Amino acid sequence: MPVSSTLLERFQAASSIFEHMDRLLATSDERLKRRVEAISGWTPAQHLCHLALANTHMLSAVDRIAHQAAPAAAGGGLTMVGRFVLLTGHIPRGKGKAPAISIPPSDPGRLEAAEMLGKSRLALLRVKGELPRIEEATWRVDHYVFGRLDAQQWLKLVKIHADHHFKIIDEILAAG
Repeated sequence: MPVSSTLLERFQAASSIFEHMDRLLATSDERLKRRVEAISGWTPAQHLCHLALANTHMLSAVDRIAHQAAPAAAGGGLTMVGRFVLLTGHIPRGKGKAPAISIPPSDPGRLEAAEMLGKSRLALLRVKGELPRIEEATWRVDHYVFGRLDAQQWLKLVKIHADHHFKIIDEILAAG
C-alpha cells in the first residue's frame, strides 16, 4: 500500500530531529551542563533527555494507533489548544508543564542522554516499519493537553515539540 507524501514528510520531519539532537549531544560537557535559570530551569542535557523521553512516548502512541492497541481508541478530537499548536507549529513558552513520564534526570551525563536518545530512535524505527498501517489508521491516543491525536498529528507534534526545545537550548548556549 502506498504512503502519502504528507505522511512521508511528517515522518521525515520527525526523523530529522534526531540528527539535531546528535549534534547537540556532541557539544562539550560544559555546554551540555550549562544552566541559565533566566531562560530555563533545565540544562541542555536535561532538554535532550526530556525530548528523548517525550519522543519515545509520542512515537509509541503512533505505534499503538497503527496496531489499534490500548490505549488507542476510535473517535475523539483535539482541544482548542491542540488545534492552535498543530495549526501554528508553535508551543507558547512557559505555558505548559512536562508530564511526569518526560521529566529528565536532575543531572544527566552524556552517556545517560545518549542511551535515552537510542531508545527514542528505536521507537522511530518501529514507526518507520508501520507507515502503511499508519496511513490507514483512524484511531487516536489522548494527549494530556491537546486532546485525542491521530497518528499523523502525533508525528507532527514530535517535530513541533522538538523545535520548541531546540530554541530554548540555543538561547541557553548563546547566553554563556
